[in-house]
Amino acid sequence: MGLRLEGSFRPGRAAASVLVVLVPLTVRPAPVASQAAEWPVRSVDMDIDLTSGDGAAQVVLRYELNPVDDEHHEPTGPLQLEVLGFGEAAVDRLATQSGDSVELWPAQGARRAAAVMPPASPTASGIQMLELSYRVTAAVEVEGDRVRVRVPVVTGPPLVPGTSGDFSARLRLPSEWIVVEGFPAGFRRDDDGWWSVRLQVTPSMVGLRGRIGGGWRPSVPFAVDLLTVLVLLGFSVVGWRHLSAVARRTAA
Repeated sequence: MGLRLEGSFRPGRAAASVLVVLVPLTVRPAPVASQAAEWPVRSVDMDIDLTSGDGAAQVVLRYELNPVDDEHHEPTGPLQLEVLGFGEAAVDRLATQSGDSVELWPAQGARRAAAVMPPASPTASGIQMLELSYRVTAAVEVEGDRVRVRVPVVTGPPLVPGTSGDFSARLRLPSEWIVVEGFPAGFRRDDDGWWSVRLQVTPSMVGLRGRIGGGWRPSVPFAVDLLTVLVLLGFSVVGWRHLSAVARRTAA
């Protein structure tokens, strides 16, 4: 019994059809390169000077980096950094401790990014230290006697959990400023006149609200605390009077 073929047969077309089928089966995907080890950040110290008088903030950041990551890989690439702009308070350029200028390129939304190679001069314990400085124009907004400060923080990888390090910020303010509230919460005045805060995470901004000169005015948290104390004191007086009345009736 013979095999019947419908239509004409062309060897060239058949070979091409076979080739189309076979080629995808023989192509192998290229191996994916392993991701470079990321610099583990042990701690970040930030100094902010707001005494220039022109509304700008001069910032110095000091990163303490581990020499190996969690899988004992040694990072060899640059430290990836980014910063979020807040209105006119933005950062365009960084300066390294060696004097090099690093421009930040636009990223998603109001974010800007940069890559900085830590210096090849670790401490005796192998810890890498990276110091950056930058200037934030329009960090200070003044309206009458009210002051608002917003200083963007150049952030890197998250802080390594379980280490003794953390994020700390110190602010030097004009002597005539009176701080009403700070962000993040927890600011306190040090003996040297600077204001400081310490956290377990790196915030995207450090800021405060205050006033210029004038007499002292209570802040909202203070007012709430004072009201709470007055209410408790009122309850105490009422309770004491009630107990006194009961004692007199019992004695009679």
